[in-house]
Amino acid sequence: MMTMVVAKRFLQLFLLSPLLVHGYQYEDNAEHHQITWGQSNANTAYFDDKTPANVTAVVGKRARLPCRVINFNKEDHQVSWIRQRDIHILTVGIFTYTTDDRFKVFHPEESDEWYLEINPVTFRDAGVYECQVSTSPKIFLPVSLSVEVQQARINGPDELFIQNGSTIRLICIINTHSENVGTVGWYRDTTILDYDSPRGGVSVEIEKTPLKTTSKLFLTRAYKGDSGNYTCAPQFAEAASVLIHIVNGEESAAVQTAKSVMLARDLKLLSTCILMALSPLLCSR
Repeated sequence: MMTMVVAKRFLQLFLLSPLLVHGYQYEDNAEHHQITWGQSNANTAYFDDKTPANVTAVVGKRARLPCRVINFNKEDHQVSWIRQRDIHILTVGIFTYTTDDRFKVFHPEESDEWYLEINPVTFRDAGVYECQVSTSPKIFLPVSLSVEVQQARINGPDELFIQNGSTIRLICIINTHSENVGTVGWYRDTTILDYDSPRGGVSVEIEKTPLKTTSKLFLTRAYKGDSGNYTCAPQFAEAASVLIHIVNGEESAAVQTAKSVMLARDLKLLSTCILMALSPLLCSR
């Protein structure tokens, strides 16, 4: 056990020794922060210039940071991943050098790819990571990781009054940077909507693009029993809800009248407060 600890410490010092000798600072000393791009005729290792420099991942899912090394010689070179904020060695070759088991290297056999995988991702994982190749001099490829939450949003206000007999139309948009958001379920209160229920007239349309998923819910011939809290619940994203009231014509008019009365009362109260606040200034003149 002691031998393994000593060997691990020696490896860390070996990898960081150029940084210590030159007083290397990742953020401030760009002189040693070398990125070697496409040199197809070179005999030394270099990074593929098509490697993405920015990756966006979703909280709770897997992030995969790319690093493609051309002309890699496994006899002479090592590929390492380093977290920039604390200069922590995460992986060397295919081995992990951190107690956080969310980190590992994905390296398909006989390929040039050396992905750093983080699974699952948290907000704290956001930042810059460096793929390092132990050439002479060492070369570094920074990859920036952004982390966000997939979140659903239902278009319109949080509370809707729908005329009895009309169609309920709800549009739910889920932002996404992952392959998919999973299944998108619709609930009324705590009951999932059954599109094949005897009620009939319940349907959903799904549209997907690389940046968002849209789920459209339609309920024709709405009646009182359709009132309730409607929730758009993606499998891998935060849900969104809207409260729906099914009202008759006279009820709808009464609701609008009540809203107008409340608005007028609030405006009157606001005007009174402003006059009271300004009265000392007016009197002083």
